[in-house]
Amino acid sequence: MVDLVTTADRGQPPQLAEFHRLTDAIAAQRTVLQRWQQAGADFHRQQAQALAPLLASQRAIDLDLLRLLDQAAHAGELGRNDLHILHALVRDLAASLLRQGEEPELRAIFARHQDNAYDDVPEEAPEAAAPAPTAAAPADDDGDWMAQWERMEAAQSDAAQQRARQRAQHKAASRRRRMAAPEPEDASQTIRAVFRKLASALHPDRAPDDSERARKTALMQRVNVAYAARNLLDLLQLQLEIEQIDLRSIAAMGEETLARHNRVLAEQLEELRQETADTERGLRTLLGLGHGAEPTAARIARAIREQSRALQQNIAYYRWELDELQDPRFFKQWLREQRD
Repeated sequence: MVDLVTTADRGQPPQLAEFHRLTDAIAAQRTVLQRWQQAGADFHRQQAQALAPLLASQRAIDLDLLRLLDQAAHAGELGRNDLHILHALVRDLAASLLRQGEEPELRAIFARHQDNAYDDVPEEAPEAAAPAPTAAAPADDDGDWMAQWERMEAAQSDAAQQRARQRAQHKAASRRRRMAAPEPEDASQTIRAVFRKLASALHPDRAPDDSERARKTALMQRVNVAYAARNLLDLLQLQLEIEQIDLRSIAAMGEETLARHNRVLAEQLEELRQETADTERGLRTLLGLGHGAEPTAARIARAIREQSRALQQNIAYYRWELDELQDPRFFKQWLREQRD
């Protein structure tokens, strides 16, 4: 198969030279994007393998905490203010666990703590502040690693949302550009013209046998994908593949035709650059990579180790807290701290 991507030669007409420059740049940009996408896939695969047991342990602790809070709500030892706080905590925790997986027990607990479930509970009388728990509190640096874990989760969430917003904004901007002041033969017409030539050549009814029909059907599926993505370079590559065109016919295109092709290719290149920038930015945030640092296997492994260590510390703290909540004095003090 002839490759469409070639290096421009000196002395070529300007539009043909620009055509080759754009196709070369698109091929190079695709390589960069694929490298970052592969690194992201490797990171998420290894992250899932490493964190799955820890996340299962965290979920088990959360379930135990949910059951403890549910039982405390039915013990009859709390007044209305504390119960309102408790119901809200149970609803939030149950909803979070339900998002991870539907379970009848979770759904039943969530339903028991809907608004107005305990409005008939009398207000508790004022009482002195509960004494501080006698059990040893977590070390001062617990707050540091908890804050570090929360910042990491927040950064990942913010980065994902920011990438989604940027992609949506970029696509909207691209649509506006395409719709604004279309030329006599605009980009859509250029792509549509190439698509129609391919569709005509690959129509399965024109195949002489089942084997050829299957080949054309597979090619037409690739054509449809490229057309839906407005990917002129892939459509031209398919034309080369089925020998509808060759490099000589491209060189023989008129300057006006090449200019229309170049406008579409330039837009395609810009979209690829934006997608690459979004992908790279997001992965740099996840891995903590500075500018210019590559997402090597060693750096991916280091980021996962740091996340595992933070999650292990998180689990250790909540196990300690769950044990301490068995003490009624600690429980009541903890509950009132949740309103802040």
